[in-house]
Amino acid sequence: MGGVCLLCALSACANGSAAPAPPSPTFAKTVVLQPVSGTVLVRTPGAPYSMHLTAALTVPVGTVVDTTAGRVRLTSANPAPASLQSGQFFGGTFQVRQTRSGGGLVSLVLRDTVARQSGCKPPPAHAAALSKRLLGLLRGSAKGHFRTVGRFSAATVLGTNWGVRDLCDGTVTVVREGVVTVQDFVHHKTVVVSAGQSYLAKAP
Repeated sequence: MGGVCLLCALSACANGSAAPAPPSPTFAKTVVLQPVSGTVLVRTPGAPYSMHLTAALTVPVGTVVDTTAGRVRLTSANPAPASLQSGQFFGGTFQVRQTRSGGGLVSLVLRDTVARQSGCKPPPAHAAALSKRLLGLLRGSAKGHFRTVGRFSAATVLGTNWGVRDLCDGTVTVVREGVVTVQDFVHHKTVVVSAGQSYLAKAP
């Protein structure tokens, strides 16, 4: 049986056929998304609808990824030749951004729906009950230069396990492993959050 397989492989090589090369990202232009578990949906810029991600796929920066029911591995390129970084993300919907001036930083911007945001302005009698209403969520475990961006803060990591939640009353960053630098948009300050800690950037 092994000889037959070897002959088949040699025959394929002789015919010039070979396994297709795995997809690869291009710095500040594309990233590679690979489904890990569950259902992952992606919508590329300009596309009218989302598609089900079933295999590793190269997509342009600006693509929206829905991992509310699944987990995805994202691989991006750095400015240095042949230098890649990757992480796994799950639990929410985000847009992938990377610019040439960012030194390889990949920003994952949480996508809060308009309907959820409008729910943050209820009648006074219900204001307290809805102040903790969840608008967006994203969890990640990554090694590389990644940043999650919520409505009121951004969390930058170099290799850790963390999560971000957008609420009506602010953006919460929770660190499970490593250290995260949180930029508070409202109070114009930067806070270092270590494993086991969290930080709430309060809404104005």
